[in-house]
Amino acid sequence: MKEILKKTFEGLRGLLSGMALTFRYLVHPDKVITQQYPENRAQLKLPPRARSRIELIKDEQNGVYRCTACGLCVRACPNNSIEVIRDRDPVTQKAKLNKFIYHFERCTICGLCVDACRSEALRMGQQFETAVYDSAQLTIILNKDSRPAGEEPASERKTASTPSETEAAPRPPSVSAAAIQPTPAPSSPAA
Repeated sequence: MKEILKKTFEGLRGLLSGMALTFRYLVHPDKVITQQYPENRAQLKLPPRARSRIELIKDEQNGVYRCTACGLCVRACPNNSIEVIRDRDPVTQKAKLNKFIYHFERCTICGLCVDACRSEALRMGQQFETAVYDSAQLTIILNKDSRPAGEEPASERKTASTPSETEAAPRPPSVSAAAIQPTPAPSSPAA
């Protein structure tokens, strides 16, 4: 009987402490921790140590990625989430970055690649809306817009007028109305 009374009082104490916390947030709504996500997207602030997929950092002076294609991040990654494809610079014969492929579907966001990078070319991003319907969209080339040092971006280059990709792409043949209509099911023979 003594044990039953003890558990009852412990339960009541837990219930009252929870109700006190709820009442405190009711009286002081400015201290509410829960955020209504889709509505507050504009003013949403993530904690500074929040982590999401990795980002490749560009050098601010010349606009070239800091990555030296050393491969330390590839070796540090426990899930094989990173592929670094390198080329040789024809002038210096040093390895240079060709493609930095990041498989976000494999990543556990541990940050070991960021810690291993000697040139501080990687950082943990703070994107949190990363849901997609197709897992192929989670394989990302992080240096898609890379260019050699001194070369101007494609958007600034003056080129002859060429048709855009949408104009040059072949169009699918139109589907006739007969192809859309379902075919009738065969009738079953009478027994």
